[in-house]
Amino acid sequence: MRVATWNLNTWINRKNGIDNLVLWNWADTHLAADLVIFTEAATPPPREVRAQGWNVVHRPGGFPNRSSWGTLIAGRNMRIELLTHVGKKKYELDTKFPGSLTAADVWVNDEYFACVVGLYLPYRKDAKKEFIGHPSSDLVALKKDFEEILEHCDASLIVAGDLNDIHKRVPKPLKALGLVDPFKGYDHITFRQDWNDNGLFRMDYIYMTPNLQSCVTARSGGMDDFPDAFNVSDHAPLLVEIDV
Repeated sequence: MRVATWNLNTWINRKNGIDNLVLWNWADTHLAADLVIFTEAATPPPREVRAQGWNVVHRPGGFPNRSSWGTLIAGRNMRIELLTHVGKKKYELDTKFPGSLTAADVWVNDEYFACVVGLYLPYRKDAKKEFIGHPSSDLVALKKDFEEILEHCDASLIVAGDLNDIHKRVPKPLKALGLVDPFKGYDHITFRQDWNDNGLFRMDYIYMTPNLQSCVTARSGGMDDFPDAFNVSDHAPLLVEIDV
């Protein structure tokens, strides 16, 4: 299975007249992924992608106050079910910072594969448009969500997306869950600032439980492997292959 994450930069692409289907087609051609976590993606997705065999879930209404875009979790010809509550007590997810966390259960050939969490942690602003909080602080505040999700999925978990911060190692809230980085030892640049030619950073990540990481057979990502991604987004994707 090929699993990818990519920030589609929808709000800028809309301003520039780039249709969201262009990005889906780019991903289809360059990634050929079976399971994708797209952040800053148009919601709902283009109608054409369902005809291509994609099952797609996302937070209803997209990211609040962001013009119908958010995080998509999509699988080609596989069962994907959006999670809004988990556990016997029906713990409600994504209430701290609505739109930051999207979770789904994934089945492959009718067998449970994993729970997949798509993260988009923006720099939040208040009503006066002043910055409040920080993406890494928000990640810490989501601890209870992650704990409930991990218990729900019986330790088969993938967390991926745009964390909007530089992490040289697995962030503590995710490391506490036992998650590992299949890209450890790699330094992929996934974000290029469009206002600064020297603004190159890693902002996008894929983390997973060790049982899944042990099945990773290949990985690629960032501007070195996908330089053309910057023609249609300010982010480049990450891709792993998992032997299932």
